[in-house]
Amino acid sequence: MITTYLDDIAVGQTSISRQRTITETDIVSFAMFTGDWHPIHTVTPYAEADPRFGERIAHGALVLSVALGLVEFWPPAMRAFYGLDRLRFVTPTHIGDTLHVETEVLDVAHRSDGDGVVTYRFDVRDQDGRCKCAADLKALVAARP
Repeated sequence: MITTYLDDIAVGQTSISRQRTITETDIVSFAMFTGDWHPIHTVTPYAEADPRFGERIAHGALVLSVALGLVEFWPPAMRAFYGLDRLRFVTPTHIGDTLHVETEVLDVAHRSDGDGVVTYRFDVRDQDGRCKCAADLKALVAARP
């Protein structure tokens, strides 16, 4: 996603990340790390009884965290993760879903300090192309030195 300096980024550029499959271990580890033990994520009978889902689902924050780790960035250009706007968890992510991220540059805003804020459409999709999570992601990107 951020593989070059600000000067080489243009509105309309797209990218597709590598993939990663969500496992039961991911969900349990995330629950342990965060303390979020909601039973829709961690208790099979509870999740199976829920008519909306019918099975355990991944934490939304887990899906977002995995997605952020999937996108490529080049440290000399990527200054910082700047924020998210309009974040939505569109459909649940299940154990066994293989996720990837599709991005498109929506805006490049130059700053007076020489860096810029790049806004991306950030769509997390599964192996069947279903959108799991969508947001406008902002990154602080360095200009060419």
